[in-house]
Amino acid sequence: MSLVGTGVLGPGGAEYFDVVLSGNHTYAVLVDPFEPTVDFDLYVYDENGNLVTQDASPAAEAHCLITPRWTGPFRLVVKAHRGMSGFRIKVQD
Repeated sequence: MSLVGTGVLGPGGAEYFDVVLSGNHTYAVLVDPFEPTVDFDLYVYDENGNLVTQDASPAAEAHCLITPRWTGPFRLVVKAHRGMSGFRIKVQD
């Protein structure tokens, strides 16, 4: 898996992307904004709506490592805390 999607977000905006991840396998999820002055955050939820991991740092990009305990659907949520920019979201194993 690589590119999951793209989008454009402004302050307070959010977009979500649904993916299926395999259990007991580590993935890196990366949000890569086109503008370096934004603050994008990343939240990963399991199929039950539980927050699994997050990156809410003040950095422009956001990234998380996740090793699901089971194979199933996960929701990747990108939120714009500051600024407006296009972005790419990738999942790498």
